[in-house]
Amino acid sequence: MDVIQQLREQAKKLLEEKKVEMVIGFGEGTELARTTPVFITNPEEVSALTWGPLCANNLAKYLTDYQNLPGNVAVVVKGCDSRSVNRLVTDHQINRDKVVVLGVPCSGQLDWKIVAATVDPAAKLKGFSDDGESFTVKTDAGDYKFDKKEAMLHRCLVCENPNPVVSDITVGKEQPVKNYEDRFAEVKALEQLGTEEKSAYWDKQFSRCLRCYACRNVCTVCTCRTCVFDQMQPMWVSKRNNLSENTAFHLIRAFHVAGRCVDCGECDRVCPVDIPLRKLNQKILKDLGDLFNAPTPGSEAGLASPLGEFATGDPEEFM
Repeated sequence: MDVIQQLREQAKKLLEEKKVEMVIGFGEGTELARTTPVFITNPEEVSALTWGPLCANNLAKYLTDYQNLPGNVAVVVKGCDSRSVNRLVTDHQINRDKVVVLGVPCSGQLDWKIVAATVDPAAKLKGFSDDGESFTVKTDAGDYKFDKKEAMLHRCLVCENPNPVVSDITVGKEQPVKNYEDRFAEVKALEQLGTEEKSAYWDKQFSRCLRCYACRNVCTVCTCRTCVFDQMQPMWVSKRNNLSENTAFHLIRAFHVAGRCVDCGECDRVCPVDIPLRKLNQKILKDLGDLFNAPTPGSEAGLASPLGEFATGDPEEFM
């Protein structure tokens, strides 16, 4: 039985037995290369659920929207997404007892832009196959093969949790950890630049920012009831779109999620102008690892933020 069928059966069982009121999962998108979140409340609608190397969304974000439902909610998560569940519980944003985690081991997610640029736009999706080092996308117009090193999202090339770190029901086979490059290679390269070169690099990136707040809105640890960027009094960042305000926005946000960012890479994926925002968060993750030997937030249940607790063995060079 394939993963999609198993997923549908588990979702149907949960709904029929009234163990959950809703199942949040992946459904086919309006175009072949993309999927969309689906919110299923009827057991007869589970056929809308799908799974494959185009299910990039981190669905854990939606748990905060439904935390006040009288019943429970089930959510489909990959390994990186599952870290968000742990982090949301630790931050007291969701009640773990009201969430059923449907974990699916993941062997990587394709960059939808690469797929869309290759596959016949009129083709209908028939399925996928994982050939180890490549994915084959099967359509009624033929099969298309994508090398993982060339076509996967960068976060998948350096994935540390292909298997969910928290799961009530696991569907599919466990996947091996397979890193194609050094996890912090890009950050290390930026660290080697001089001060002026670093400034020029980020000025070029932030000058393109639209201030659409997609990165903030998709982030699973941006959970403040009133965001600092929406405040009018005091107004920490104005509504003007210029390099100075854009830089302030991104640096403030990076430090607000420091020690809590689960490195799911959603900020990178949704940015409409392709600003490499994950590099900012990875720089902080790298520093926290170097300074405090801190693992990726959410990789363990109940893991405290390294910036939210004090240990007598912490380095104190700044004092």
